[in-house]
Amino acid sequence: MKKILVASALALFVSINTIQLSAQAPAPGVVDQKALAAQVEVNSIKFGAARIGSDSWMEAEIVLDVKPGGRAVAGQFVDDVRVTLNLGFESPEAPSGPPKLFYRSTATFITLEGGRQTVRFYLPPEVVKRDRLRTPVKFYSVEIEAGGTAQTPGRANAATGFTSAASVQNFQSTVASESRANEGVLMPQHLTPFNGDSQRATSTALRREPQR
Repeated sequence: MKKILVASALALFVSINTIQLSAQAPAPGVVDQKALAAQVEVNSIKFGAARIGSDSWMEAEIVLDVKPGGRAVAGQFVDDVRVTLNLGFESPEAPSGPPKLFYRSTATFITLEGGRQTVRFYLPPEVVKRDRLRTPVKFYSVEIEAGGTAQTPGRANAATGFTSAASVQNFQSTVASESRANEGVLMPQHLTPFNGDSQRATSTALRREPQR
């Protein structure tokens, strides 16, 4: 009799917990659209020159729409936002051909407040001169993660010359591989003389110092 009661209690416990889990988890094959909704989207990307004295840096200004929970509400935040810029330039010897020079950089932000936010990257003047880099930039794309989740890219994430999502992915794979020769050359704003520039306000980038 005791064994029967224990078995019945266990069966009831499993049944109750199964019902609770079923209520919490979506049914198989059902997509949680709210979870997939991008919380950080690219609004626009602009390239130009930024001067310090007689030196001219190439500046990439990325304007983001930050939407905590799907809404751009000030006072609400999206944490751990990772922005990666991929650049490709034609060879100086073949200025109308496919990209031959590649640069890539990532900046991670502690948190971004809902609304319009700006992220910037720079190529130093010596590199701009050496590689004869010019605007407009024909080959570029931006990848964004928020809290470790890749954000769904929109039309503004990449140059208009790309004909499909597959071509953008191929470009990003090429940059990830080929940009190693120029690692560290493309710099996020906080690693440049423009850090703290009141005319170029931006959110605080995360800095991970080595632990001792």
